[in-house]
Amino acid sequence: MHKTLLFVSAAVTLLAASCSQDKPAAVDAATTPSADTAVVVNNSVDTTTYRTDADQLANRIAEDLKLTDTVVVTRIEKTYYTRGRRLNDIETSYSADTTGRYAAIRQVNDDTDREVRTIVTDPNQYNTYSSNRGTYYAGTPYTVTETRVVEEAPRSAPARRTGPSVVKYDKKKNGETKIVYSNGTTVKIDKDGDRKTEYSNGTKVKRDADDGKVKVKD
Repeated sequence: MHKTLLFVSAAVTLLAASCSQDKPAAVDAATTPSADTAVVVNNSVDTTTYRTDADQLANRIAEDLKLTDTVVVTRIEKTYYTRGRRLNDIETSYSADTTGRYAAIRQVNDDTDREVRTIVTDPNQYNTYSSNRGTYYAGTPYTVTETRVVEEAPRSAPARRTGPSVVKYDKKKNGETKIVYSNGTTVKIDKDGDRKTEYSNGTKVKRDADDGKVKVKD
């Protein structure tokens, strides 16, 4: 009986010690978030920051460019949201590479500029955006270009033909055509193509359709 009590006492002592050792680990597991949980929280914060910055820039651009189309403003907002995410990735990827970081940021800004150019189609509005790029890009590098969008000049109407107008046009059944112009010139065209022209001053010109020879008679 005495030996049995000793065994029971020893078992209780071991169990108590085991529970005491496991308790801190259990508490840590319950109070310390996992790596996955921490990433989700950080991404949520980053996403909110990107969205806020993009909203502010889109509103500023809309005000500067006098944009009234909400679809255009929304597209600009999405473009700057993407820019924010890419810049954040650069800060991580090029933390020790100053030259690479500079070139990567400039590439992001140039890509953003090209995207905005497809969104803002009004030449005057885009020129305003182009002039303010340094402000929108917050002092980060970008490729400076002097090219500005200009409105295409309206095509002029083809010049009207000048000269005397036709006052009479008579095509006979035998194939001969007679044309009288407002300046007194009369033209007769035979069915075989021979052309006879009589000017108001009495000069007559005959052109043979076969050989192209021209005869002039005053």
